[in-house]
Amino acid sequence: MRFGVSYFGVRDPRHVRRDLDEIAEAGFAAVTHTFSEHDLRFHVEDVGRIVEETRDRGLESALDPWGVAGLFGGEAYSELALTDLSARQVDAAGDSLPVCCPNAEATRGLIHRWARTAAGLGADVLFWDEPHFYLGAFRAAKPRPACRCAACRATWRETSGEAELPPEGTAELTSFRTASLARLLEGGIAAVRDSGVRHSLCLLPRFDYAGGGTDDWSAFEALEGIARLGTDPYWMDRPVDPGAYVSERGRPLVEIARRAGREAEIWIQGIRIPAGRESAIRSAVLAAAKLEPDLVSFWSFRATERMSSLSCGDPEAAWREMKEAVDRHAGKPGAEPAR
Repeated sequence: MRFGVSYFGVRDPRHVRRDLDEIAEAGFAAVTHTFSEHDLRFHVEDVGRIVEETRDRGLESALDPWGVAGLFGGEAYSELALTDLSARQVDAAGDSLPVCCPNAEATRGLIHRWARTAAGLGADVLFWDEPHFYLGAFRAAKPRPACRCAACRATWRETSGEAELPPEGTAELTSFRTASLARLLEGGIAAVRDSGVRHSLCLLPRFDYAGGGTDDWSAFEALEGIARLGTDPYWMDRPVDPGAYVSERGRPLVEIARRAGREAEIWIQGIRIPAGRESAIRSAVLAAAKLEPDLVSFWSFRATERMSSLSCGDPEAAWREMKEAVDRHAGKPGAEPAR
């Protein structure tokens, strides 16, 4: 079993080198770097240098479409959603939403451009992070059923032969939205098929984000080109035992990955853990390790201390727990080693 960690918020190569040294010395094997639309416009060469520095240290380097089109996980705004209203999702009340629709032509074009650019930077892996329909951007609004835009209506007519989208809450509409996300991913993967880059898909935990459109994991497990399947069972403020929650949400993912012949990855929460509760990381990692995935990863480096809205209460203590977890489990079977 290997360990990974995400890294974001720094583009200064002097600091990146120091941080990557710390990650490598701690025993991590993989780093997931965010690559947002802002980066796509302003920081392509900077991200390329970060990828190179990561690989120079023998670490797997993955790039994450962080908030791209508003369809992937991340606290980054989508330029396309801000500038092309025709590409935006439309909710059941007919209101425009600040995220893009996977069926819009402009969205597909953006995803293809992102994938080609990311692969061209030398990344080992493209990390397709939490694809989803609108879930309430930046948690400022409640999720609203989406999407019913012109592109969705046209795609529905083309694929089903029926004139109107089904009513909200129907199985047919849920399946259509799932298929829409799967097609978008297929296009992104196909755009870089000859590049040699590998693809990892992280799916939101089932049953907690039903409106996102990815609860039917069977629709994604057979996507051609996917080398690794993962999920991120972050317990956040839910009244649950972290270890039990990780085990419950992670087990079906590992089983599906094994059945599909894919690697399995479990992400562990390294955000918003209150000071004094860092032991939750230990129990979550132990639960994940017992499932024997290929990779256990943390979001994110140094307990996300660079982003105050996501930082753990005591980042130093939380980061220490993460590094100790690597010491306990890296390369070992899933059970807690003897002390």
